[in-house]
Amino acid sequence: MEEKNCEILFEYLRDIIYDSENAKLDLEQLDPPFWKLGKGLQYLDKAVKEMKRYSAEISKGNLSIEAPGRDNFLCENLKNIHANLNHLTWQAKQVAKGDYSQSVSYLGEFSEAFNIMTKQLKEREEELEEEAYRDKLTGIGNRHLFHERAETMLATGEKIVFCYCDLDHLKYVNDHFGHQEGDRYLLNFVETVKANIRPGDLFVRLGGDEFCVVLLNCSQETMQEKFRNIHEAFRREGAGDYPKSFSYGIIELPERHDIVSTDEILQRADEVMYEYKRKHKEKYLKQLEK
Repeated sequence: MEEKNCEILFEYLRDIIYDSENAKLDLEQLDPPFWKLGKGLQYLDKAVKEMKRYSAEISKGNLSIEAPGRDNFLCENLKNIHANLNHLTWQAKQVAKGDYSQSVSYLGEFSEAFNIMTKQLKEREEELEEEAYRDKLTGIGNRHLFHERAETMLATGEKIVFCYCDLDHLKYVNDHFGHQEGDRYLLNFVETVKANIRPGDLFVRLGGDEFCVVLLNCSQETMQEKFRNIHEAFRREGAGDYPKSFSYGIIELPERHDIVSTDEILQRADEVMYEYKRKHKEKYLKQLEK
């Protein structure tokens, strides 16, 4: 009797392990003392079938599948993997939206690869942002940065001083001495200005020979004095084949001003600068003719 029951139960156990879909047990084939063991194997059979179906769906990426109940102890680790994959999917979606702060610490080697990826994406985004807001030649901000930063400054209602600069006769330098010398002319101007303003002041190249400096909590008189000094320092660099000079116009917005348009600011500063340029143009041209 024992041998027959053991053989039936062993064959059933073998089918559970190797051929669970076809594993079947008729308890009536067993003698009553072996029914409890047979029922235990039937429970195991159910748990294995459920585990295989569950693992098959997870392996196909079907994360919406419902997890087995707590009574299936065989699926405990699979449920942990399922939960991790769900969370990882959410993190991947956040990364796709631009949130590169996401990191993984629970998936071993994959965690390292994921974290390296997000770090590199963040660095690349910062590089692209830097490129988008920086002038390639001079390294200072460009027109995009000016409009963004200046609009923020205007919104505060604080006193602001704008200085609009135009490098005198850049075209003349390019035409007579070449574009490399023209670039040096631009770079020399930028370095002279940077040496005389604060690190936090906004200094941008709007394009070509046009520049703008924006100072918060600074008087127009202070800005005028500062740019007289800058102009003199830059002029003293003119010991080469051509004199160095620039024109500028300064306007001041008082506290609680109601101007919010950066274009309006540039237009006003340009008008003041144009008057400065008109007064000094004839003198500068005479210098060029020497």
